[in-house]
Amino acid sequence: MADDPKPDAVRNVEHKIDHATDPDGRHKHAEQSNERGDTGALEGEQRREADQVWGGPGMPASTEGQWKGLIIGSLVGGAIGLVVLLPLAFIPIGGLSLMGRLVICGITGAFAGGTAGALYLGGRMPELEGETLDADGRPSVGTSERDPRSDSRGR
Repeated sequence: MADDPKPDAVRNVEHKIDHATDPDGRHKHAEQSNERGDTGALEGEQRREADQVWGGPGMPASTEGQWKGLIIGSLVGGAIGLVVLLPLAFIPIGGLSLMGRLVICGITGAFAGGTAGALYLGGRMPELEGETLDADGRPSVGTSERDPRSDSRGR
């Protein structure tokens, strides 16, 4: 919950994330904070958002926040997964050499962590960057910011 005491390290990380992703209480692609409700302004906002859509062969269209979350989450999650699963290689398994176990555990950990990180940050980054606000400026249904037990950043 938002009122729970947090360690200083957690507060520092949250402050850095807030500073890097704070949309100033407005839609990410809005030019001005008073655009809510104006049809022409909302159409312009949709065009600006569509200009920043990423995609490629075999990959669906993604917003900028989803794309950044996918890349950052894959790299960070892969590194964490590698570190977490690598010690399991020191357990003898069916006659495999230590090098074989290191390769198998390292690759498995990196892929598992990268997948988990991409899924989490691919969905969380748009929330942090203000891409999940409705036209009236409220958080969209189903987002963590809409939960009454969380703060304005979904924590």
